[in-house]
Amino acid sequence: MSVRPHERKDSPPVSDESQPSEYADDLLADRVAFVVYGTITVLAAVGGLRLESQSLKALEAAAVLVVVAVAVWLAHSMWRVVTARARQDPEPERSHELHEVLRSWPIVASGLPGAASMVLAAVGAWSVVTGLQVAQGLGVGLLFAAGLFTARLARATRSRQLVYVLALPCAGLVIVALEVAAHHV
Repeated sequence: MSVRPHERKDSPPVSDESQPSEYADDLLADRVAFVVYGTITVLAAVGGLRLESQSLKALEAAAVLVVVAVAVWLAHSMWRVVTARARQDPEPERSHELHEVLRSWPIVASGLPGAASMVLAAVGAWSVVTGLQVAQGLGVGLLFAAGLFTARLARATRSRQLVYVLALPCAGLVIVALEVAAHHV
């Protein structure tokens, strides 16, 4: 099989079917990366919502978080489709569009914990402000979990694993800190 210059030799073939076990780590790594992508986006959206938290309705906030996650999911999927078509990558069993939408679903899933937090605020479990804070905490928690998965997948030394475990939640905490700073401007 010849490989075009732009194709990675170590990447799995384009397919919608389950990959052999040798590619299982690649698939998990992709899913973890998609969760990180979606979670960081949702954290940024939560920050924007916090700026309006006094007049915000909880269900509106939940809807915004879901819409943001869906928009990023579709944007990412179409970016990958445009790239694949422009490079003339081999067509997967299903269309490039369907392949990418199905492959990157964890981006949408990463918006659900924050949206659930806001639904709980809507039914009176806590205030909108508390719901947004819970959403931020859940986002940072997801980034921590992604760091654990990344460390495990990398099969790195203990010190390198610690870097992965700390780096992703710290990125989330930086976003939260920037949101707090923006709120006080």
